Amino acid sequence: MKILAPVNKPREVESLIVAGAQELYCGVLSASWKKKYTNVASPNRREWKASNLNDHQELKEVVALAHSHNVPVILALNAFYTKLQYPALEKQLEEGLKTGVDALIVADLGLLLYIKERGIKIPLHISTGGTIFNSWTIRFYRKLGASRIILPRHFSVPEIVEIVQKAKGIEMESFILNRGCKNIDGFCTFQHGVNEVRWGPIWNIPKSLGLDYYLLNVLRRLPSRISSSISRSSLFGSVGACFLNYEVKAFSSSAKIDEEKLRAAEKSISNTFNLLSGLDPCGVCQLYEFQKAGMHSIKIIGRSNPTSKKLKDVKFLKASLDFLSHEPSQEDFVNFVKEKYRQSYHFPCGELCYYYGKSSLNF
Repeated sequence: MKILAPVNKPREVESLIVAGAQELYCGVLSASWKKKYTNVASPNRREWKASNLNDHQELKEVVALAHSHNVPVILALNAFYTKLQYPALEKQLEEGLKTGVDALIVADLGLLLYIKERGIKIPLHISTGGTIFNSWTIRFYRKLGASRIILPRHFSVPEIVEIVQKAKGIEMESFILNRGCKNIDGFCTFQHGVNEVRWGPIWNIPKSLGLDYYLLNVLRRLPSRISSSISRSSLFGSVGACFLNYEVKAFSSSAKIDEEKLRAAEKSISNTFNLLSGLDPCGVCQLYEFQKAGMHSIKIIGRSNPTSKKLKDVKFLKASLDFLSHEPSQEDFVNFVKEKYRQSYHFPCGELCYYYGKSSLNF
């Protein structure tokens, strides 16, 4: 399995590769795109300037540095676009291809058809926004030219194993660290990045310095009752509608309400999902199953994370894969991963897992 790491600045490329990254991915949020559509309509589903390269010149630098180490660079163009955006999108695509990127992450069917109809020869990776639910969906995307599928985060481990084993002749990729979400990416209509529109450059200062990540790391060390309350408060502004405090009720005039399901819904929506839920969820224990199934790449989320955090993530994954190469038992591998997690991040994993055996709702 290859380690796929995020970059948002050229100067971190070489250190990530030395640490063990075998593939890199990134997005560009240019000044012209941002001026016309704002960052909320980012061309790559990361709605903060700090998550992106500033222009295609920076992308060219990233590609040149990575290629000097024989490491491919994948460009994200994985938003959904309106008809009016297509002239600007085509320009983004043209500029991206000129830099020599090795593949594109795509979700929009219109963009897939545009690339196919114009005979553009570049590997296409289907984003989680493409909502792949089964092997039939994979076949559909293969006909449109897809060479890799990025699996959505809502799958359970048995589902992932089954779909990877059935996907013949196409690479499969799975998220493995950071940024958990209870929603299905391709169906989510919540708007993110609105603080950047509201506060402008002021909001970018702490994010570009990674201060928001460090603050959340401090919060997570507090008692959960306190940290959860603070992380769901207005302290962080309008982060996204998914972080609002929802009240869950069941209305039924005839059917009996399943009290167990209602309590589970209340817990998942009202209590457990906050900024801390998406900080550092981890699926590394499941690499044992993923490798047996034939997973091609494992993806680290967090383009806006500090470089120091990205390096910890890459080193943690590399150590885990190196240990896995010695063919340990599954129990020994899980024990190793949990201890390595503690050593890498200086606190226990807390079992905030991306993937469980049967449950697809983990946050």
